[in-house]
Amino acid sequence: NLGLIAKTRGDLAEAERLYRESLAIKREIGDRQGEAYSLNNLGLIAKTRGDLAEAERLHRESLAIKREIGDRQGEAASLNNLGIIAKTRGDLAEAERLHRESLAIKREIGDRQGEAASLNNLGIIAKTRGDLAEAERLHRESLAIKREIGNRQGEAISLGNLGSIAKRRGDEDAANLLFEEANEIRREMGLAVEEEE
Repeated sequence: NLGLIAKTRGDLAEAERLYRESLAIKREIGDRQGEAYSLNNLGLIAKTRGDLAEAERLHRESLAIKREIGDRQGEAASLNNLGIIAKTRGDLAEAERLHRESLAIKREIGDRQGEAASLNNLGIIAKTRGDLAEAERLHRESLAIKREIGNRQGEAISLGNLGSIAKRRGDEDAANLLFEEANEIRREMGLAVEEEE
C-alpha cells in the first residue's frame, strides 16, 4: 500500500523499493498470490518507465503464478497488462489475442467491469487498425455494460471513444454531441472536462 501511494505521487524509485521489499516478504512466507500481485505492481512501474522488456517479464512471471494458484481474475488482469504492452510495441495481433483471452476469462467469471474494459481495449486496437465499424461495435458494447453497472466514469470514456470514431469518419456533429455527453458526465462527477481529439 505504501508502494501504491509512492507510485501515485510519482516517486517510482520509492514505489519500486517498497514493492521489492513486499515481494521478498511474500516469498519468504509463501504467499503466492501476494507474490503475483507484487510482481504485477513492479511490472506496472517498469512499463511507466518505458522498460517494456522488464515489464513483460514481470507480468509473465505474475501470470504464471496466478495460473498455478487458479486466480482467474488475476490471470485476466495479467493478460490485459500484457496486451497493453504488446499494443505499445505496435504488435496489434498479439495485443488483440491477449485482450480476447482476458475477455473470455472475464466473461467466464462474471466480471462485468473487466469485460467492459477488455471491450474498450479491443475497440482501441480496431480503431488503430482503421476498422472503424468494428471499433464502434466494441465501444458500444462496452458502453452498454458500463451503463448497466453504473460506471459513470467509464461511460464518459466510451462516449469519448465513440466521439473520436465519429470525428475520424468526418461526422463532426455526431462527434461533438458524443464529446459533450462525455463532458457532461465528467462535470456531474466533478472531474476535469477533457479536450477531445
